[in-house]
Amino acid sequence: MSILNKTHGFPFKGVLLGALLVGLPFLIIGVSEVIEARQMVADFSETQGTVVENQWEAFAHGGAAYVPRVEFRTQDGERKWFTDGVGSIPPDYEVGEQVTVLYDPQGEQAPRIKSFKRIWFAPLLIASIGLLPVLVVAIVGVGIMLSVHLRHHR
Repeated sequence: MSILNKTHGFPFKGVLLGALLVGLPFLIIGVSEVIEARQMVADFSETQGTVVENQWEAFAHGGAAYVPRVEFRTQDGERKWFTDGVGSIPPDYEVGEQVTVLYDPQGEQAPRIKSFKRIWFAPLLIASIGLLPVLVVAIVGVGIMLSVHLRHHR
């Protein structure tokens, strides 16, 4: 008889399976995003840029926020501008503020302001959302196994 069947009718298998089914996709996507962010930080060139404007931008999902427009120079001396994809209210940066910029030397991917919030926050949040149910399943599972083990060895 399975350890999980010894729970006196409470549907632990279903609860544990459900938690795994909810958590694992978030965990997989989050870890994938963390790996992608790590690769981007390793592959992109780094330079200094200047926030030249905070634009009020309405997003497709209905929200709006200030997004920083940044000017920077590539290693070749080429002057470029980009609008960062992460907005905030109030603006995260003052006009004229210096920021570290990560940019793709091949120009295939959009430049990014190098900050925890803009590079790591979303991937780590998604992974954490996925990790929580998986940890709960692991802790509950270990607890059930220890409980059954202790009952049989008294």
